[in-house]
Amino acid sequence: MAKNAMELSAEQGNIKISNDVIMVITQKAIEEVKGIVSFSSGLSKGFTEAFSRKNNSKKAVKIDNEEKLLEINISVVVEYGIVIPELMKTVQEKVKQSIENMTDIDVDKVNVYVQDVKIS
Repeated sequence: MAKNAMELSAEQGNIKISNDVIMVITQKAIEEVKGIVSFSSGLSKGFTEAFSRKNNSKKAVKIDNEEKLLEINISVVVEYGIVIPELMKTVQEKVKQSIENMTDIDVDKVNVYVQDVKIS
């Protein structure tokens, strides 16, 4: 299996889900969390493709899909005044739940890195 897709076995055959699909699900999940100013997405192991929200900050979401488990690494910019640990827990839960519900792929870890705080 290529490292740019997850492969699942189904009764009628195999299903491959591209990392691009995982990135879109991750992006939409993060957009639903109030307090995140910006983020971006990229494929695993060095290939980065920018997505951003509200400003042009380029931060990374990296997807490592080893042995049918996903590890998601997300970099974000948060609003000033937000309780960061609570917000990051919300991001982790939202991303994990969204990916697992839509793809039936287990998410092993969602690591979130706060790169900056935006002061309005």
